[in-house]
Amino acid sequence: MRLNDLIRTLFVVKYADGVQYLVERITATANGTGDSCKSFYEARDEGYYAAHVYVLQPCEVPRISWDTETINVSFEVQVTTQLQEVIRRLLHKYYEGSRESQRRDFPWQWDFGRDEFFPTTSDTFCTTLKA
Repeated sequence: MRLNDLIRTLFVVKYADGVQYLVERITATANGTGDSCKSFYEARDEGYYAAHVYVLQPCEVPRISWDTETINVSFEVQVTTQLQEVIRRLLHKYYEGSRESQRRDFPWQWDFGRDEFFPTTSDTFCTTLKA
C-alpha cells in the first residue's frame, strides 16, 4: 500500500508571477540532484488556485522484520499567492465541510442549504432585501 501527500509543505509568494518562478527553481533543483520531479497548476471554479510540485526521492524505511527497505517517497510542495492564502484561511472550514458531504451530481450553487452558498450570495441577497 502506498500513501499520497505523506510529506507536504506550502510556499506563499507575494505576486502571481512568483508562483511560476518558484516552481521552475524547485524543478531545476530537483533535476540537478537527480530526483524525479513533476508539476502542475490547479485552478478550480470555487476560487482555489495553486501550483503543485511533486519531488520523488528514495528513502529508507523500516520493515516489520526490523530491516530496512528503500522506497520512493513523493514530497508535495504547493506554491500559491498571499491573496490565495488569505482566502484559503477564511474559507477553509467550508472546504472541510464540503469534503465530508459532497454531492457531485448537483452543483453547490443550486444547493441552498449548503454552507458554500451563503458566503457567495449573502451580499446579493442583502442588497435585494434593501431595495
